[in-house]
Amino acid sequence: MVEGTRLTGTLTAGPIKYFNRRPTRAMQEILVGRCYRVSLEKLRRFPWARYVKFAFLFGSAAAGGPAEDIDIAIPKADLETYSEVLAELALWLGVKEDYIDLVEVGPETPCPLVLEALRGAPLHVEDWDLVFRLFNVCQDWEMDARKLQLHEVLVARWRG
Repeated sequence: MVEGTRLTGTLTAGPIKYFNRRPTRAMQEILVGRCYRVSLEKLRRFPWARYVKFAFLFGSAAAGGPAEDIDIAIPKADLETYSEVLAELALWLGVKEDYIDLVEVGPETPCPLVLEALRGAPLHVEDWDLVFRLFNVCQDWEMDARKLQLHEVLVARWRG
């Protein structure tokens, strides 16, 4: 790790509010675990299509700052596919598997996690219909939760 180098940058929204996020020029590398520098371009060039229908970078790595690990949302996969993606991606990037967090996203995934993951930066999208279905259901849930003040009600019940 090079001391004194700070990576900065944020994702900027384009015409499609949530799915056209691209990293700024300042975020061409991600500092992972204080010991690895991962090229964003190399992450995008990984052969995602061999394994999954979509992959989104999210979390602190997508925000442009230093990250403890690389959070990547992928669709639900069987154990063999999941393990293969994890091993091949670690080898491709030259990092330990411990620094990659593949988060499986599907219909049974809690909506706050789905929304956070799919609001990240798209690395690969083969099936936009699947992404939109997952996102729209959870976005509807989020709007209903706000209208009904579900979080406030649950906290009040827990306290009282």
